[in-house]
Amino acid sequence: MTIKIDCNHPDLLNELNKKLSISDKITFIHQVVRQKCSFIHRIGVAVYDARADSLKTFAHSTDGENPLPHYECRLRDARSLYRISLDGKPRLINDLTIFENSPQEHAKRINAHGYRASYTVPMFQDEQLTGFVFFNSRLSGCFHEDSLAYLDMIARLISLLISVELNQVKTLRGALKTAAFLSTHKDPETGAHLERMARFSRLIANEVAADYGLSDELVEAIFWFAPMHDVGKIAIPDNILRKPGALTPNEFEIIKTHTIQGRGIVNTMMENFNLDQSAFVSMIGNIAEYHHENIDGSGYPKGLKGEEIPIEARIVAVADVFDALTSQRPYKHAWPNEQAFDELRRLSGWKLDPKCVEILIANEEKILEIQTLFKDEERRRANANAVPKKERSTDFA
Repeated sequence: MTIKIDCNHPDLLNELNKKLSISDKITFIHQVVRQKCSFIHRIGVAVYDARADSLKTFAHSTDGENPLPHYECRLRDARSLYRISLDGKPRLINDLTIFENSPQEHAKRINAHGYRASYTVPMFQDEQLTGFVFFNSRLSGCFHEDSLAYLDMIARLISLLISVELNQVKTLRGALKTAAFLSTHKDPETGAHLERMARFSRLIANEVAADYGLSDELVEAIFWFAPMHDVGKIAIPDNILRKPGALTPNEFEIIKTHTIQGRGIVNTMMENFNLDQSAFVSMIGNIAEYHHENIDGSGYPKGLKGEEIPIEARIVAVADVFDALTSQRPYKHAWPNEQAFDELRRLSGWKLDPKCVEILIANEEKILEIQTLFKDEERRRANANAVPKKERSTDFA
């Protein structure tokens, strides 16, 4: 008996096996979906930051202009989506005109771009909300039971893609923390510092995204990986890294090597965890290696200047310096925001990117929200009665 094997059947989703960004994969999935549901004019994905109750646009595929570029809001302020997160069930709206008088900015933009129906599916991982998948149409009354079952399957596929991406981030951060522990290095930076500077970085990245062609996915990646800027300090001896007084010139030269060490550690981590094909390898390496380059070329390790410095490194530099200034350290008191703003203005144009500085200072209300959410309570209590030591000249090393 001869068994005939037909190898000509096309794999409609084979493109997903390629090294593509999430945005490119969503675009491809949209093309596949349109073959069965031609009325789907947009697929959007938003990710949820539970610690800040923040919902942020992440990836999309849109026929025409994107209605929600670099958009962020509190989940609790988006009441309809908040209810979905509590119920854990999809939301179908076949006539979006019911939201035409909504005060919510995202509802106004969706309406202004002509969308008249939507199907929203929440994404969960380990029973925790990670975001939403949106299917939008410019036709009202277009969603029916037969199409919804298909779109549920597509939403689960997208959710899995996002989960893989988020798990890679958790793996990298976990590897960093493990390396720090095994090296007996006790990081002088608190977890709250890393949370704050990551969110300051996202705040800046959101505002400059249009100028530098940063997608929502890249903006979120800057938020994810900003805390890895000083990973190279794992390789610096503790007696230098944790020295309470001023560093000698030779010690400072050793400290400066953490930038090059950082890219090397990132590359090794990515390779060892089989993540070296990630689209973000270069970005993480740039953040680690170039966040101490100065706009006028006086920084290190390569003396890059201006636009030669990758935008992600310029963003992280401003966020890191600002939080260092406004944070309590064993050798300094926390500066008030206004005093820190004045210092950023002084550093602007020669050390720090002027546009990034301008954007951060212009968002004082959001800065205060971040600082309120992520406080260094334990450190503040421990140092409340401490006598301040002379500030190190290498505070931003």
